[in-house]
Amino acid sequence: MNTLFNYIGETEKKAKNDEAEDQTELKELVNQMKKNKRLNVNFVGFEGKLQELIDGIRSIPNYQNLKGYVREIVLPKNPEMSYEQLSLQTGIKKGVLLVILYDLYNDKLEEELKQLDDEDFTPDFHYG
Repeated sequence: MNTLFNYIGETEKKAKNDEAEDQTELKELVNQMKKNKRLNVNFVGFEGKLQELIDGIRSIPNYQNLKGYVREIVLPKNPEMSYEQLSLQTGIKKGVLLVILYDLYNDKLEEELKQLDDEDFTPDFHYG
């Protein structure tokens, strides 16, 4: 015999299950979005040409001077400074500064990899 209380209880259980499934789907969607943080930038005239934009910034006549100034003078004094604070302190536009910081990071990474290649690796243990 199906009573009103049983019907309400089953409806509430179904609603809770549906809500749990929705939460699970939402979590999966959020995780997928976190994995794919890169957005496809496609507004009129840009059409994903980020590398051209970066190359344009690198071709600024005093780019290497700005990069050297940030690397040798500004960052050693305060290496934890955000790029917004660096922009305010140095007067360098934020976009240019982001490319400078990106290049400095890659330069440092390449330097560390080169040092690893130059080191003579000898294991401390012997097989046998």
